[in-house]
Amino acid sequence: MDAETILQRSDNTTFQTVADEAVLIHMDTGTYFSLNKVGTEFWEKLDAKKSIQQHAMDLAAQYEVEPEMVAADLLELAERLVNEKLADIV
Repeated sequence: MDAETILQRSDNTTFQTVADEAVLIHMDTGTYFSLNKVGTEFWEKLDAKKSIQQHAMDLAAQYEVEPEMVAADLLELAERLVNEKLADIV
């Protein structure tokens, strides 16, 4: 997986957002995962169209931080989401 990887939410994952933070639950495994505000924004934008890098650019502009830092954090999060089967690589 790299910054050009495109993800989508797994069909077997449901989520609930409370106070700007999401809780993800994989319906088959029972795995649950919580996300902070920025992670939640990333999760909500997973549309099987934009790469991790494109999402990082959007979030970096929104929060006025370096895109490289955001991309590294999103890549780490994306790997965890895929490993837990909460998201799928397109």
